[in-house]
Amino acid sequence: MHMTMARKVLWIVGMNSAADEAAFAQHVNDAGVDTVCIRTTTSRLPAAIDTFHKLGKTVWAWRWPGVDDDPKKAKGPHYFAPLEAEFVAKQCIPAGLDGYIVDPESDDDQGVNDWNQVEVKGRKLKDLARDFWSVIKTAAKGKTFHCGITSGWDFPAPNQKPILPWAEFIGPSDAVYPQTYWRITGSHGKIIERFGGDPAVGCKKCVPIWQKVAMGKPIIPMAGEIDIVTAEEIAAYGKALTSMGLTEAHFYADIPKVPSKVLTAIKAL
Repeated sequence: MHMTMARKVLWIVGMNSAADEAAFAQHVNDAGVDTVCIRTTTSRLPAAIDTFHKLGKTVWAWRWPGVDDDPKKAKGPHYFAPLEAEFVAKQCIPAGLDGYIVDPESDDDQGVNDWNQVEVKGRKLKDLARDFWSVIKTAAKGKTFHCGITSGWDFPAPNQKPILPWAEFIGPSDAVYPQTYWRITGSHGKIIERFGGDPAVGCKKCVPIWQKVAMGKPIIPMAGEIDIVTAEEIAAYGKALTSMGLTEAHFYADIPKVPSKVLTAIKAL
């Protein structure tokens, strides 16, 4: 039996002009999605929240926050976790933001955005993660506000990123979102296949890995990278979610070259 997705979320990384915003809104409409997830680096926030609310869309935001506090190492505005939490709490939530998904990652380099470390400059990252959510949740108190975490499809595995503060990020979250992309763009534009290009395989593989850290929260595999997938694969992704009893689907990430057939396939879910 085919279940219609109750929520479809289209993510975007960069939306820094009126033309970008208009193009994204068109794709949102073409894909029939009800929720957008906008990276907080976009210069259109927080004003875009009202714009998409007027289009009848729920608006979430997301970011991979840094772990250091050296402004010379910042890669963009409000880059480090405390500043990002403050931006969300003081500017986005008062503007009507409906949810936030944190994206703690690791390049295994102990760099300024590497969450797979015990501490940085004497501050435990477990405390940093706990404080991050506390600032956001406090600002959202009394509101209907969705919290989540996304990260690599197998990152919680013992041989991957076991030190990442999973419990501190997942505890306050409503759901977890493994990045179960069956095709990605690697270095020098090389296309890399995962899971034999089969969305169902990726969905199946990520669940037992995430179950060990998810604290019983819903595990919702994400589709991506949607500019290099096919309409048939989007349909297969939807079927895989349905077989898992899920009615929420996520699509990373919108860019101008996402094929119209893919947007139509998303709408059909």
